[in-house]
Amino acid sequence: MRISKNIDFDFFIRFAEGIQKFMGEKCEIIIHDFREGFDHSIVHIINGSVSGRSVGGSPRGGMIAHCGDDIEKYHDSRIYFFNGTGNRSGHIFKSCTTLINDEKNQIIGSVCVNLDVTDLILSQNMLRGFVPNGNDSGSIPEEEIGFENVDDVLHYYISHCEQQIGKPMSMMDRNEKIRALSYLNKKGVFKISKANVELCQAFQISKFTLYNYLEEAKQKDQQNLPKE
Repeated sequence: MRISKNIDFDFFIRFAEGIQKFMGEKCEIIIHDFREGFDHSIVHIINGSVSGRSVGGSPRGGMIAHCGDDIEKYHDSRIYFFNGTGNRSGHIFKSCTTLINDEKNQIIGSVCVNLDVTDLILSQNMLRGFVPNGNDSGSIPEEEIGFENVDDVLHYYISHCEQQIGKPMSMMDRNEKIRALSYLNKKGVFKISKANVELCQAFQISKFTLYNYLEEAKQKDQQNLPKE
């Protein structure tokens, strides 16, 4: 199936397969064709076991929201982190999405490279704790980070929270989850619509448990405030 008459699809596939082999078993590459809609847009997938998707599947919600909009602001590849769902819940992925446009500059597809970086993050945090650097020169000040939408804000703070505690949310124990919720509450993530839904999925807890932990986090924060 050819994405565009100006693209050699056979070479396109061989190149993608080469990139996947170079990146290793934790990497998958997905090619989407949006010309007939978004319901079954995956036309080719390499190493789909990474995310559990297959040919005939659909893109993630964020991608659908952007397609058909002004292509210029999405001209460069978008790189972001996201949390896995289903049997990949608790895993953290680094993703790069490059949109494909036709001769009329209309978005007709995309190439997505997804890399499971869970082990890398855990190893990084273990090494940082074992050999403290003294200064985290690789970190980016929050005021220098730009976000395209509120979903990006939520995902950024989820990722940052997991890095601070040193493990994915699904692997945290009760006290670690309360610490995480304290951090997220201070960053204002609960002002984001449906943040509680994503957090329940990330922590793998019920909504009832989430709000119980959040209330406990608020009480501990209140107790730790300096007395006047």
